[in-house]
Amino acid sequence: MFSLKLSNIKVLSFLILILCLVSIGNDISFINKIFWATLIGASFFLLQFNFKFKNLLIGCYGLLGIYIQLRINQYVFSEEFFLNCLAVLLIAKYSEILTKNNQLSFCLISMVVAVASLIKGQDLFSSATALTIIILSIINMYLVQQKEVMDFNFKNILKYLGFGLSIFPIIIIFYLLFPRAEVNFRLFDPSAGSLGIPDSINLGSFREFSNSEEPVFTLINKNYKKDELYFRVKIFDYMEKNKSWRPTSNIYMYNTFKNHIKINRGQNTGKTYEVILEPHKGRWIPSLSNSKLLTNDNTIMENPFNQNFSSRNPIDRKRKLEFLKYKHNQELYFRLLDYYTLLPDTISSDLKNWAEENKKNRTDKEYLNTILQTFANGSYYYNLSPENLSENSYADFFLKNKEGYCEYFAGTFVLLARLANIPSRIVSGYLGGDLNDVGDFYVFRQKDAHAWAEVWFENEGWVRIDPTKFVPAENVRNTLNDLFNKNKISDNFISLKVLKYIGYYINYADFVWTQHLLSYDNSQRQSFIEDLINFKFSKVFLWIFAPIALFIFVRLFFLFNKKTITQIIVNLIIWRFKKKYNLLYSDTHQEILNKFSNEEKIKYQKLFKTFEILKYSNKNL
Repeated sequence: MFSLKLSNIKVLSFLILILCLVSIGNDISFINKIFWATLIGASFFLLQFNFKFKNLLIGCYGLLGIYIQLRINQYVFSEEFFLNCLAVLLIAKYSEILTKNNQLSFCLISMVVAVASLIKGQDLFSSATALTIIILSIINMYLVQQKEVMDFNFKNILKYLGFGLSIFPIIIIFYLLFPRAEVNFRLFDPSAGSLGIPDSINLGSFREFSNSEEPVFTLINKNYKKDELYFRVKIFDYMEKNKSWRPTSNIYMYNTFKNHIKINRGQNTGKTYEVILEPHKGRWIPSLSNSKLLTNDNTIMENPFNQNFSSRNPIDRKRKLEFLKYKHNQELYFRLLDYYTLLPDTISSDLKNWAEENKKNRTDKEYLNTILQTFANGSYYYNLSPENLSENSYADFFLKNKEGYCEYFAGTFVLLARLANIPSRIVSGYLGGDLNDVGDFYVFRQKDAHAWAEVWFENEGWVRIDPTKFVPAENVRNTLNDLFNKNKISDNFISLKVLKYIGYYINYADFVWTQHLLSYDNSQRQSFIEDLINFKFSKVFLWIFAPIALFIFVRLFFLFNKKTITQIIVNLIIWRFKKKYNLLYSDTHQEILNKFSNEEKIKYQKLFKTFEILKYSNKNL
């Protein structure tokens, strides 16, 4: 039986176990986390005993855990299921780390979990956690191979870390020189994420989609004012009989109206912007209006009818995309314009009468301004928790309750515009974002989800109108979006400011890491290799030579003692005088000293004697 000092090995293994579970447990359901805790308790119990059929029992215990996972996931082989299986195997293996082979197996499974964590998310936290797991696993494997496990004092801890960090230069070299595969950890279609915009709009649809602080994407270039950042995601242009707005399919629009639209790329504005997408597992891509994709990616499609973008594959990893702004020149013909005025025959007669009465003797713009002034008259309220409405929802909101949030105002505005035969549609996406003062970039979160309207005017094209902004500031009762939240907590408190800027610095570090990770593509890798071959110095060289130099320094730090330092000095002295005194490799230190001048002999005699004592007495510092 291989014996270990469990005071060292066991604690380190438990730390690795916890880090592994943290790295893959972000999106794991609460019931699975409870299941993990139960398995850890069972593993602790089994770890205390050693009996004949323990391995068989642990094997059955692991298979039972996987079976339970199948039941929890309703026999769906999802990403979460595979991550849970890794967790079950790791926890089960922890039950038998008392033997050398099992300890090594535990470390290898931990490294697999670290790699899975990197595939799942490549942000700064995931990368740092995965790297820490790999380093600790290497240290653990090193300790297992030792005949005697050293105590955890300061010197030994530094030695362990030095050994673990020895893999760091190898990681840097592999990262810089070897191509990165575009890995999608997706054997089956992933489940729908919590980020994004609903597939259809009813009054109240945005309530569960707009109450989260979870980041959705980052805007790199700060070339816009905050209230101009309307990022488009989905276009709702068709109203069903049950009064739900939904987007028309791209195939239907193309097959029906391909001859009723003319797209002309207008003047290039020269303004570009870049976004970093979080892995939301959907296909939608946020973009500003009148944008052209500059990133060479054939998996991304542009919808000419809606002026938005989507991906052929689910966005299940971070993506960096660059866009160009231009002046859009689009022509729509009568049949397509008529489509943007369609309404079901179930619209409330009260709304029809209001539209008919207020459209009399008014131009389209005057009529639309009448609607906006109605929202601004002080009787309408912005509230994330409005009263429930009847089946005549829009009529009840507009004429009676007068309380709601963005899709209430945008949906009602578009409905009233269409009742006046004005082409219009609902646009949903994200507005505003949170400006990071440290890194000068915007972070858009799920709470920034918003809906507004677009109206077609001849010779102007689609014009954005945001009815929600016409609600008086004093009538905003409850919102998470800073652009509408007039009652947010002041930053005058020093503690709040400190916490705010700590968060900014953390987000900035993650931003820098992500930007570099996504920017170092295969073209940059090839350029670096060419510079390396042609001996062209660049800043990138520091990324490969600095870790090597650090590794050498660390290794020398742990190898150097009084004996080795003295030996190096003695060898340098011999090398210095080798030619002058015709020194031979076979010469002893005394013979070398005898060849020196009296002055040099007196100077170096004590050093040579010290080295001889250290050499033969095997003393260390």
